[in-house]
Amino acid sequence: MRSIPTRLRAAILVLPVALAISAGCDIAMADFSEKETAEWRKSYELSPGGRVEIGNVNGKIDVRTGEGNTVEVVARKTARAANVDAAKQTLGRIEIRDSSSADGVKVDTHFERSSLFSHNNWQVEYTVRVPATANVKLSTVNGGVEISGVSGHIVAEATNGGITARGIAGMIEASTTNGGVDVEMAKVDQGGAKLECTNGGISLGLPSESSATLSARVTNGGIDTGGLSIMTRGESSKRRLDGDLNGGGPRISMACTNGGIQLVKR
Repeated sequence: MRSIPTRLRAAILVLPVALAISAGCDIAMADFSEKETAEWRKSYELSPGGRVEIGNVNGKIDVRTGEGNTVEVVARKTARAANVDAAKQTLGRIEIRDSSSADGVKVDTHFERSSLFSHNNWQVEYTVRVPATANVKLSTVNGGVEISGVSGHIVAEATNGGITARGIAGMIEASTTNGGVDVEMAKVDQGGAKLECTNGGISLGLPSESSATLSARVTNGGIDTGGLSIMTRGESSKRRLDGDLNGGGPRISMACTNGGIQLVKR
């Protein structure tokens, strides 16, 4: 009896594995074929200079300025599963918890965990309207953060996702692990700015007439000053910068591990 050639034996052994992987992919896609959604909506009245805090797990947070002293929060919940009943069950495990007073509003996402559910089959996306002068703290694990027009103190944190801020007129602290930080400032507040990322880049847009004291550090990447007139101090290199913009002013610090830092003149 003739023996089966080595290459043919290998092919015969690999084929069932390949078929199993292919079938597994089809099953995995089928697992999320049904979708259920629900919307949670609530409004609050906030004292001038009050605080708004949004904590999320899966999904982005979008914050913009609204009318008067009203805070409006809309949370869009989405759940996916193999069938409608399972999707509804998953949706029912997503809970939005809130607490409020005249001085502060806090909204958090909570999910009842079990071995049958994962982060891959549900998410919550927040759309929030706040008074322009509100102080905000925004955090999400899997998702990005977008902020526009806020002049209060901003704290934005993300683990897997980027942070984008536009028209910022207050102090901002933004940090992300996997994602970029992109900030455009309408003016430099006395509190300055602190921007950090691990894997991603930092882009900071500044009005050309701004006065600030700058500190930038990069481990793997470079620093681009974007044509801004900066008087450097001490040792400067493509990965390290200390200097004064228009004579110096509020401190702006930027630090990135893997990715570049770019300054943009507005």
